[in-house]
Amino acid sequence: ETRRGRVARQAVVALRWAKVGLVMKGVGKALYVVEAKEIDAPAGQAPIYWRLLTTHAIQTQQQAQQLIYWYSLRWNIEQVFRLLKQKGLQVELLDLETGKALVQLTLLALFAASKIMLLHLASKQKEAVPLAESFTQQEVACMQALQKRYEGKTAKQRNPYPQDSLQWCYWIIARLGGWKPHEKQAGVITLLRGWNYFQHILHGWTLAQKFVS
Repeated sequence: ETRRGRVARQAVVALRWAKVGLVMKGVGKALYVVEAKEIDAPAGQAPIYWRLLTTHAIQTQQQAQQLIYWYSLRWNIEQVFRLLKQKGLQVELLDLETGKALVQLTLLALFAASKIMLLHLASKQKEAVPLAESFTQQEVACMQALQKRYEGKTAKQRNPYPQDSLQWCYWIIARLGGWKPHEKQAGVITLLRGWNYFQHILHGWTLAQKFVS
């Protein structure tokens, strides 16, 4: 993942692990520590250095690698939080009378966030990710109509992805969110903006299809 001041790269790391014990208020707890330290960082770049504590038993290199992989997914969790909180769906501002209502609306927000994350993660894949049942037939048909509006005349302004892929949907939703084809990949907030806009368009488009038919 590219971040401010850090170059995106594949890192070679030295991997170590050990069993340790912690004592708090006289109570001991057995844990495992896994350390991953980059050994070939580019000049001018701080080496990646992760030191993780876990209750999972780490006794083999495969188990240590699995823990590192789990930790590497933390950014996806942060992205979901971004979608749910102030810059996104603002679930923390919900003013409801019951906890049940809050849970129900939060689940609906998570459903929308899952759609955005599907598109966001697909945009990072080189191979086409099958559309499968991620979107309804009506949603796909509406996207097909919208693509004609948002595609330009040049090759760079056209949707380059197969129509049966999640990347194809990503391109359209990102365009609705204000993304331009010459820019870097759209972020989750841009996709959320596009998704919200798409929902309004879809509602009107569905009504229009009923009257036409």
